[in-house]
Amino acid sequence: MRIRMCQRCGRSGAELRSEDGDRLVVPIDPARTREFTETNATDDVRSLTDLVLEQLTTRGQGVSEVVLDVFDGRLRALVSFGAGSEPDVVACTADEGLALAVRGELKLYATEEALDHASKGARRQGRGRISGRDMLH
Repeated sequence: MRIRMCQRCGRSGAELRSEDGDRLVVPIDPARTREFTETNATDDVRSLTDLVLEQLTTRGQGVSEVVLDVFDGRLRALVSFGAGSEPDVVACTADEGLALAVRGELKLYATEEALDHASKGARRQGRGRISGRDMLH
């Protein structure tokens, strides 16, 4: 839906909303924020995300979907790829998974656990803010 960034501390979050109104904020670092928001980047070096997507597609193992999930109390992404009957699934950080989904124009899902995790954080802080180290002011 949008990228929010605190002008004081530089912390950012990608705010995602489902069709039925569920909200999930994925914390992202400043470099990743720039990757998402700059449409005409002056840097002539491509991102690792773009290289990975290109290499997987070249090998016939394109990424099919990204699922945001919770493991050990932290948000993460599960990335499905491969051309066989059983896709390979790898785990990565939530912001890496989000970058793959955005740059690769992939389907993005969230588990019930991820949505519950997000709503618990919002309730702790009140009015939809994220608490702790993921806090947006």
